[in-house]
Amino acid sequence: MTFFLLLLALQSPADWLAQAQKHFQQQQWSASREAARKALAIDPKLGDAHVLLGLVATVESKFAEAEAEFLQAVALQPANPRAHAYLGSTYLQRKKWDDAARSFEQVLKLDAGNLSAHYNLGLIALTRNQPAEALARFERVYRAAPNDVEALIGMLESQLLLKRAAEARQTAAMLGTLVDSRDPRLFQAATMLGLYGEYAAAIPLLERVRKAHPESYDAAYNLALAQYQASEYDRAAEELQALRTAEAYNLLGAVEEKRKRMGESFEALKKAAELDSRNEDFRYDHATAILLYREVKDAVASFEAAARDFPRSWRLRLGLGAAQYLAGNYDAAVQALLDAARIEPEARPVFRLLGLTYETAPAMQPEIAKAFAGYLKRRDDDAWAHYHYGAILSMRARAGEEVAQEAKTRLRRALELEPDLAVAHMEMGVLAQATGDVATAVQSLERAVKLRPDLATAHYRLGLAYQKIGEKEKSRAELALFQKLKAASEESERILVRESVVSSEPRR
Repeated sequence: MTFFLLLLALQSPADWLAQAQKHFQQQQWSASREAARKALAIDPKLGDAHVLLGLVATVESKFAEAEAEFLQAVALQPANPRAHAYLGSTYLQRKKWDDAARSFEQVLKLDAGNLSAHYNLGLIALTRNQPAEALARFERVYRAAPNDVEALIGMLESQLLLKRAAEARQTAAMLGTLVDSRDPRLFQAATMLGLYGEYAAAIPLLERVRKAHPESYDAAYNLALAQYQASEYDRAAEELQALRTAEAYNLLGAVEEKRKRMGESFEALKKAAELDSRNEDFRYDHATAILLYREVKDAVASFEAAARDFPRSWRLRLGLGAAQYLAGNYDAAVQALLDAARIEPEARPVFRLLGLTYETAPAMQPEIAKAFAGYLKRRDDDAWAHYHYGAILSMRARAGEEVAQEAKTRLRRALELEPDLAVAHMEMGVLAQATGDVATAVQSLERAVKLRPDLATAHYRLGLAYQKIGEKEKSRAELALFQKLKAASEESERILVRESVVSSEPRR
């Protein structure tokens, strides 16, 4: 008998296992592993030794090794719920959701009241986007253990996903009574409420976290963000003014805008862009503020500089296109918008604005039309793009091209998607006028001005149509309205161009 076998023979497998467990409790991982292996050398069917080896591998983050050991354990001890639970937990670590679910279901077959198995099955249901199943699991745990904070957090997330706002607020209130202000889980619950739009419920929890952690930037910023979203602008401004980071100044710009303090808003957005010039959002927000509140030429310069720094940003090129358009640089505006469309071929705001530029840039009209044709192959659900392309084809049809039928098809599709789209009704009327169908023209144009009484061009066209059918009084009235609305219509277009930039901002 070799010395090693003699040494093993002096102790039983149970002795070695006891030593392994003692070493494990003392966090002596190598010694625990060695003793467990000695136990298995004597008795290879000792399932508890495999469990211990799996636990050692787990604390060392060797999850593949842990999985192998726990598989050995359940093969040797198929009726041991603890071994199945450890195996399921290892599968969770390795994101093997289906295997984990089977392991925890097996735990419940062996131990129907195992709350950890129900909780873990709730977590797995959330990963599978099954919030109703998850909620049932977490509620099972909560009924048996009303003070289980983790189960309540699981319930909260499930209720938020299911849009059960009242229940979520009630669960948040229960968490508030159970969790200490310094417990990270309170901040977790508050952040979760904010992510799902329950800002009013998040604020009291965040205020507690803020008071408990006065040094925490995250607590202060998230409280200010929730206050901003809950329209508590004065309180949000007070929090943000003390933070002095680029992120805080950027949010302060939005807050000051809501408080109608446009000068302060502009300065805050400028400060954010200066402090962090490598942040695309901050640069975009600052350039947009220049477009809204300062000289257009300065906005052009700001967007141009930012676009150079961020060559893959379609939003900055959208902003540049809008600024160039308002500055009267129409070819440059179209080029910027086409560049934006090449970077992001499905960006709706780009095509909404590109349609306005068609008549202003004759040399680039073929390229604009081609861009719309390609875009609509991918996005048949964009009513405004169908309208703009239909209007482009309508202009070409009036110039003699054989595209009138396709123009009608595009305009009809726009109205299928958005029946009250006044400009599409107007363009249908214009096309009908061009083909001599005066009755249809009158009907479409009347519909357009009913939907949009401020649509100057529709009044002009309707005046001409009334003239054709001998309605002279109506014609004079419509043409007079056109003259009255013309100047306002031009300003309305400028506002629309600016809004196309603002509407593409990422919302906070």
